[in-house]
Parts: sequence; C-alpha cells; structure tokens
Amino acid sequence: MRFFKVIFATLFVMFGITFIIQNLEILTRSVQLKLDLYFSTFQTPTIHLWGLVLFSFFLGVFTASLYGIYELIKQRQTIRQLQHNLEILSQELKRASGPEAGSSSGEPS
Repeated sequence: MRFFKVIFATLFVMFGITFIIQNLEILTRSVQLKLDLYFSTFQTPTIHLWGLVLFSFFLGVFTASLYGIYELIKQRQTIRQLQHNLEILSQELKRASGPEAGSSSGEPS
C-alpha cells in the first residue's frame, strides 16, 4: 500500500509541475476579483492567478480535512458507545447464565 502512495504522490507532483510549466504565462497574469451587489461593491487588490489557484487548492484541502476530522470524532464516539453496550450485554449474560450454570452442573442427567 505504501508503494502505491509513493507512486500516486509522484504522479501528482509531476502533473502539477507539467501544469505549471505549460501555463506559466497565464498563471503570472494579475487578476482582480469583484463582487458587485446592488448596495455595495467589493474588490480585491490585484493578485497573480497562481496565488488564487494555490489559495483555492489549500482551501479545499483544509475543508476536506475538517470534514475528515469530524467523521473521525463521530466514529470514535460510535465505537465508544458500542463498546459500552457490549460491556453491559456481557455483564447481563454473565448474570443470566451464572445461577443456571451452578444448578445445572449439580443435577444428574
């Protein structure tokens, strides 16, 4: 599995480098984002397109990481609850089979 991760990471980096080299002229252009509402207008300062692409990528990574952490916490809570239920059920099983096991072993068949 580790071998596939290394291959995937290498291909991803090579794809990224190829993308940058082929689009270097376009990525160095400056852009200015504008949001025009009826009552107000918002503008960003001029930024390079590569900065916007990089920001969008890391924003996506951050969002996906937050979702992954949320799912991990939810799974741990579920596991903890299931383990607690298992302990309760095993204690009930021991109590239910305890007196019967003692009386049935003493009786001849």
